[in-house]
Amino acid sequence: MVNIEEALVAAAEFLAEDSKSWYSSDVRIMPESCFVEQGRLIAPYDHVDYLDRGKDDMRLAGNLSIAVDLSTGDCSYITLDEVEDFAERNLF
Repeated sequence: MVNIEEALVAAAEFLAEDSKSWYSSDVRIMPESCFVEQGRLIAPYDHVDYLDRGKDDMRLAGNLSIAVDLSTGDCSYITLDEVEDFAERNLF
């Protein structure tokens, strides 16, 4: 089992590694927006310039949150269907 703090670290490490190949890899998990759903921590993220400096033009659109399996610690991106489901239920 992975606790929430460990899951947040796993999500941040997953994002840091995956974003190395992106045009702008200056992104960060938003712990205050994370939630647990069906045994997974769902971790939204955004660009640091938006999060820290409020630059609206740096806000990411269409990015898929990270899901951390709380039983294994494995990380992956959520699906578009999950995005729609979570949005319909006002989870983000």
